[in-house]
Amino acid sequence: MAVRLGSRKAFPNRPIKTKLGPAAGLATILFDIPAFAHGAARHEASDLWHAWHADPLISVPLLASGLLFIRGVWHLRRRVGRFPPGFGMRQIVCFVLGVVLLVIALLSPLEALSSILLSAHMVQHILLIAVAPPLLVLGKPEVAWLWALPPTWRRGVARHGPLRFMLAILSPCARPIPAALIHMATLWVWHSPMLFDAAVASDGLHWLEHVLFFGTALLFWRAIIKAHSGREAAAAALIACFITLLQSGLLSALLSFAREALYHAPDTTDWGLTALEDQQLAGAIMSLPMCALYLAAGLIMALRLLTPRGSERVRPSPVAMTDVLKPSR
Repeated sequence: MAVRLGSRKAFPNRPIKTKLGPAAGLATILFDIPAFAHGAARHEASDLWHAWHADPLISVPLLASGLLFIRGVWHLRRRVGRFPPGFGMRQIVCFVLGVVLLVIALLSPLEALSSILLSAHMVQHILLIAVAPPLLVLGKPEVAWLWALPPTWRRGVARHGPLRFMLAILSPCARPIPAALIHMATLWVWHSPMLFDAAVASDGLHWLEHVLFFGTALLFWRAIIKAHSGREAAAAALIACFITLLQSGLLSALLSFAREALYHAPDTTDWGLTALEDQQLAGAIMSLPMCALYLAAGLIMALRLLTPRGSERVRPSPVAMTDVLKPSR
């Protein structure tokens, strides 16, 4: 088996420096030591499909969030007898798809392949940034999670002073344009060759990279999706989508048209690609599906702005927080 269950440290010939955690990343920065993606040795095509793993830092939160979601949906359905407006089968399907895509991105053989090919690494990032986050936001998991809590805890969440204060402080960052700027700054910083190679050599930095990518993507997509409910917010979301599309296109162009490989990588010739060709393929992957998703979001916001006032369809009211926090019988 290529990767032991619960570990990304699969092969005995793994470079010794990758076992040093953050020290390896520091050594990569200071001494320009070549970094091998995610610290793993070369994977052969024949053993790649065995490279599933169950990293507890990933699998435990995913399992806990899934179980809480199931429990919340069950309690909500049992108490109300039907799903309330704004939360139903569509949200459940979106959440399930989002979790499945996170499993594919982080626990499947794609994680092992991304240790060799930058193009596979880019596919992984697209799933973490542009596909799974909007599905999870559309799934409204916070509704089910609240219903999974005991009634006293549920009411306590609404009255929790420190939590409300923290949300009030962070609320300006949850608007479309600030969220887009934070998200794109994160992408550019972590795609700088120095920091990218350091994250590739260190499991700790690699985990932090994924957390920041996914977290800022959730912030961005939540701001965009929430903005669809109002014309003024839709205008800001349209600008945010344009900014994100422009910056993503520029970053993909830098990868596609560079004359030499920007990142250290293991030998990719076994996969029929040179390091430069692999980087160019990664840039193309970033420019096509990822930019297409940002473009689609921007077009939806533009359509929202072009819809005459008063002609919008009357939509069912979303689940109100007061309804969510009512005690169960």
